[in-house]
Amino acid sequence: MYDLDLMRVQSRTVPVLQCVVHEGCDGLTANPNGEIHGVIIPVPVSLMEKAGTYRFVLHFYDDYADSYRNHQVKAALEVNAPAEPLIFEVSTDPSGDSQEGHPGHQTGQRDTTKFYVVIKATLIWRGEPSKTIGFMLKRTKTGEVKRKTGYLVTDPNDPDGPKDVGGGLKRWTFRTHKVLADRGVTDWIITKEKGRWEIRVEGHKSNTVKFKINKRAQIVSVANSWVGAIPSDQELCDKFVARVYNHVGISLPLGVGKQYSSTEFDIGAGCLIFYDWTDEPEWEPAHVGIWDGGSSVIDTNCKLKEHEEDNPYRVMKHDQQKLEDKYPNESRKRAPKELKDLDGE
Repeated sequence: MYDLDLMRVQSRTVPVLQCVVHEGCDGLTANPNGEIHGVIIPVPVSLMEKAGTYRFVLHFYDDYADSYRNHQVKAALEVNAPAEPLIFEVSTDPSGDSQEGHPGHQTGQRDTTKFYVVIKATLIWRGEPSKTIGFMLKRTKTGEVKRKTGYLVTDPNDPDGPKDVGGGLKRWTFRTHKVLADRGVTDWIITKEKGRWEIRVEGHKSNTVKFKINKRAQIVSVANSWVGAIPSDQELCDKFVARVYNHVGISLPLGVGKQYSSTEFDIGAGCLIFYDWTDEPEWEPAHVGIWDGGSSVIDTNCKLKEHEEDNPYRVMKHDQQKLEDKYPNESRKRAPKELKDLDGE
């Protein structure tokens, strides 16, 4: 140890240092496959007489001289070379999927619907590592940064619990989801998040996982969760689609006409589909629903003649072709510019 004037005030030999990784003093031995050690260096306060920064200089040598042709002892690291940082392998649930276009895991129903993603990082380590790590999440397009906590899974009965990999080492998993089942505390709810994100372990060497949130799939999922329900305020079609879009973080105005004029042509799942069944000679949007990307339209049956005897505000899932046949005026599909822009992010 050197003081602020670079005068040596203390020295110790490596064999007497305590290794906190191996729970005792083992001489900090190495092996050809590599070894990780952590040391505690006790320093009496009496040695630090000067105010300032004291520095530790550690010298390690590889004594496997017989491994070299010239039989010379060589330094384990070049002078001032940094030690290799901890390496984490990062993935997103399920099972390392890159999550391209994934809407997120869904919990709850209707107004309580939430989408979330479980982020995981694995580490090969001897002994038990620290209880938490930090994940850094950055939205690629905007540079927006969020930081989330990864919690160490210590329960051996948990699928993400510690697993022996041989040589006294274990594979440990950190994840943002604290519980085993898909309920409880989760650290990254993405219901209103948008776009493509990059995920890595903050402050450590780790791989970077790219993740894209599929807002179209979220819109369809939320709309489907309302099928068969009667909204408490007996809302009409324009208020229903606005409720669905606003739930996932995309704003829509009220009024069928305003929704039509504030959107653009689109043919992707989750887009709005407008109908004109008025007797006016010019096409005019009179009804709106959400297209599921297949053969169905999800809407409130506020103006459908075949449901006049039914509750006129029930959310229904209609066959699109039957609607086209019954109301032959051209239907038009449109979406907010924000949703269209997310397709290319």
